[in-house]
Amino acid sequence: MSKIILSSNAEDISAVVATVLDYTFGVATKDWDRLQRAFDVPKAQMKLISGAGGNEKVFVIPVQAVWDKIWSTLPDSDVHTVDITAISVKHGQIAVVELDNNNRFFDQLSLYKINGQWKIYDKLTRMLDGGQIPEKDLIAMFGDA
Repeated sequence: MSKIILSSNAEDISAVVATVLDYTFGVATKDWDRLQRAFDVPKAQMKLISGAGGNEKVFVIPVQAVWDKIWSTLPDSDVHTVDITAISVKHGQIAVVELDNNNRFFDQLSLYKINGQWKIYDKLTRMLDGGQIPEKDLIAMFGDA
């Protein structure tokens, strides 16, 4: 069930959704320019949770490296689904968005508004249904967590 917490104006909600769509469609279409509209590059980072059963690790990865080593190498796909499950905008400056991404990942995005534009500065992600990117692959790409 989706929920939107309206503690800000509809214009902010709309702009936050547009930023999230730039992120998701940027990944789906391998469009780095669109991703850079969404993320505060080079400051933005992704936190990828790997492991289970008390052996979880969090890999903290700059978004540019995620693009270089993961997103830009994904196979082409005709379908990319996104279910925004929650949006919260506080004081017109900070937002949190939760979404199920392509039926594979749960993402929590933190955004802030700077110079009138919403930017993602942090993405926390976990594969759904216990799926994993093998830790050895993550270490090979990004170093140890």
